[in-house]
Amino acid sequence: MYCFDCKKERDVSKYITEDAYTDPKTGVLLNRLGLTNQDELDKAEAAYVATRSIELAYRPLTISSECAYTLEHLQAIHKKLFGDVYEWAGQVRTIDISKGNTRFAHHGTIKREAQRLTRQLADEHYLKGLDREEFSRRVGFYMGELNVLHPFREGNGRTLREYVRQLAHDAGFTIRWDQIDPENLIDAAIHAYHGQSSFLARIIYENSYSISVSP
Repeated sequence: MYCFDCKKERDVSKYITEDAYTDPKTGVLLNRLGLTNQDELDKAEAAYVATRSIELAYRPLTISSECAYTLEHLQAIHKKLFGDVYEWAGQVRTIDISKGNTRFAHHGTIKREAQRLTRQLADEHYLKGLDREEFSRRVGFYMGELNVLHPFREGNGRTLREYVRQLAHDAGFTIRWDQIDPENLIDAAIHAYHGQSSFLARIIYENSYSISVSP
């Protein structure tokens, strides 16, 4: 089980786009809890997400074969993790967002690009049958590409890690997210944004191991 410091992640990668998702007076994301203080929201969000992550580890989502590892799968994970906190959980963002010098995909292209990537993933049989080195290389590529999409207003990293956790499990691997330095992961994601997914691949390779998967 993993639990990154969402406050640190938010601080080092703060969105610069003003939008309707936030309270205009406080800049805090509008939420079901009625919280207007960022620290309080961070703590509450982390607690809910940790609980839902544990639930997913023991009771994975039931996803139809047609939707497995598609954008719809990502949306279902996001809704599960963040649905207690945000009304828009599971919905593709409707604005453009940036973090620092990183500008993510235009919101109007997310569905099309996600379909292209996930079809390619399906063509690769969801990375099943690969050795650990090749699996790490390919999952690092897909993780980097999907991160560029950043389909949600908030919670993209945690949603993507859960998606990759499930993908890895089905392919016969476990990734030890709890042993990965969040700053190293963010740096690797930045390299992947510039087309260098080998940094993500190395992190995954060094923090994963093979497991037996039932047919």
